[in-house]
This record gives sequence, structure tokens and C-alpha cells, in this order.
Amino acid sequence: MKFGVSIKSSVIPDQPMGSQVIHIVRLAQTAERLGVDSIWIPDRTVFPADISLRYPDRFEDGPEIPVSQQVLEPVVTMGYLAGLTSTIKLGFGVVVLPFRHPVLNAKMVTTLDVLSGGRVIFGAGVGWMPEEFEGMSVPFSQRGKLTDEHIEMFKELCSDGLANYSGKYFRISGKIFYPKPIQQPHPPVWIGGRSQAAILRAARLGDGWFPIGLTPEEIQHDRQRLRESAEKFNRDPDEIVVGLSSSLNIPVKHHSNYSSSLRNQSTRKTIDKLTRYREVGLNYYVASIPGLDTESAVEAMTVLANDIVPAFN
Repeated sequence: MKFGVSIKSSVIPDQPMGSQVIHIVRLAQTAERLGVDSIWIPDRTVFPADISLRYPDRFEDGPEIPVSQQVLEPVVTMGYLAGLTSTIKLGFGVVVLPFRHPVLNAKMVTTLDVLSGGRVIFGAGVGWMPEEFEGMSVPFSQRGKLTDEHIEMFKELCSDGLANYSGKYFRISGKIFYPKPIQQPHPPVWIGGRSQAAILRAARLGDGWFPIGLTPEEIQHDRQRLRESAEKFNRDPDEIVVGLSSSLNIPVKHHSNYSSSLRNQSTRKTIDKLTRYREVGLNYYVASIPGLDTESAVEAMTVLANDIVPAFN
């Protein structure tokens, strides 16, 4: 099982923007130094001011705007981090494809793949917030079909020869597209989401399936659905990476209840839980380390790399 970490790219209004740059660079370079396989950044454009009230099941901390939604643009951010790292993979967790034109987006993603030396994992999703689609002037009801066509066209643009694609929303005929990515035939496409539609999309179009926050039992159940669907599309299900992103709470020294015994206990529980995930077929775990300042996030990441990952080597 391989491991990645989510890099918190949230913009915090009461802190200077320069500190945000220092934060993401420190985390990315620390993850690479520790031998973590990948870093991941989310996507968000706009959202309603009362998002917590509209979606209390997602945001339970009260009516204030969740800091987690105030994120930097992922492709630009990854381009910056690519130049400050050399080996770590660069994952999008995930880019909301209906908001982006497939030709321009392919140009950006393949350019990043070239400049980074072939390190991109192209995480793709349909989005979930109607208000965001309204702000982007994109029909929410068509997000699934838009995403499917986007991925199909992305693969066509990455292939050799002239690009030719005809869909309901996107078309291209006899055009030359550059740059071709270093990773062939294209950077791996990981499909975000846990709905039946997302699983079918991963089975048909994905190199990976990448849900958030599922239990081992849910992974086991949905992985079987993924395998059955892949076989219907005449694909080898073992070639589709089964990933997961979830929060990893590691006690750090500035916590009021911190103790080495508490950390050791937490580490053992995490290893036991991840062992169960591996037993049900999880190939790739991306740890999201929530709500921590830079030094605490580095400390938690170090515990992950030094005390947890070795149990799965």
C-alpha cells in the first residue's frame, strides 16, 4: 500500500498571504524528504456565504465559512510546488472538470506533467455544490456527462496523431495538440466520489478510484461493485488503483492532552485500521491532516512516515 498526504492549501484571511506560501512549500518539501509517495491539493472556485447552514452534515462547526473551502487554485499551485520538488507525485484531489474546458485543461495538465518530469496524478470529479455551478454558469444537472466527455477528450488529446473527438458538449476535429505528456498514454486519471455513477465512471474511464472517508466495510462493498463494473467494460479490475482520502488525527506536542503514550496508542490504532483497509483491497491511502499549523502538520507527517508507513512496506 502506498501513502500520500493532502497539503492544506486554504487561505486564512487573518494571516498574511506570504505565510500560506511558506506553509505549502514546507509541507510539500517535508513530504518528499520523508519519502511520502504523493501530495494532494483540492479544488474549489466559489461557494455561498452561508455554506455551513446549507450543508450542516458536511460542515458541523457552525455558521462561519469553513476555512477548508478557501483554497488556492490547484493547477497553478501544483505548478509552483513542482518547481520546488523533484520526485514526489503531484495529485489533484480532485479537479472539478465541468468548470474547465477540456482542451485548455489538458494543455495545463500535460504541461505540468512535462515540467515535473511525469509526476502528475490527474484526480477528476463532477462536483457536488449547486451554488458553485451557478457561480460558474455551468448546468448542475449535466455535470456527469460533462465530466465523462472531458475525460474522453483528455485521453484523445494525449494520444498520438491529430485530435478527433465528437460529443454532445465538446468537439474537436483534425487538430494538433501539444505538449504530449511524459506519462503514456496519459497521466493516470483517478475518479473521485463514491456514488454508483462515480464507480461506473472509474470502471470505464479511470486508472484509479478515489473516494473520501469510507470505512473498510464500505471500501470492501464498493470495491466489489467496481470490479464487477470493470469486467462489464472488458477491463482488468486489478489495473484500477483503489485509493482513499481520510482524516488522520495524530496527537502532536502542542495539544493540551499530549503524551507519548497517547501518541503510541493512536499510532497502533491507525496501523490496525489501515491494515483492515489493506485486507479489503485498498492500494493507496492519502492522509488528510486537518486543522494544524505548519510545525504541527510537519510533526504529524513525520509520525506518519516514520512510525506508520514502515508497517506496510
